[in-house]
Amino acid sequence: MPDALRLGPVSLQVSSLDRSLAYYTGVLGLRPVRSKPGCALLGGQHGGPLVELREHRGARPMPARGRLGLYHFAILLPDRPALGRLVRQ
Repeated sequence: MPDALRLGPVSLQVSSLDRSLAYYTGVLGLRPVRSKPGCALLGGQHGGPLVELREHRGARPMPARGRLGLYHFAILLPDRPALGRLVRQ
């Protein structure tokens, strides 16, 4: 992830810790900071934890118009070339 990236810490409940770890590490490039059964903390290239994943097997996504849940996630990059580099990874 670009050095200019700024993200506040978030805690997410996920139905599959393994699947979520594959996405956040493989696609977004976050790195494991520490883990314990059913929970993992992920961080960027520099710094502490950014995302906490807590496994709740059988958890279901909220309906599109639900009151809770993560319905929007954005990553702000410094410029278009940085976006291109991230997409090509």
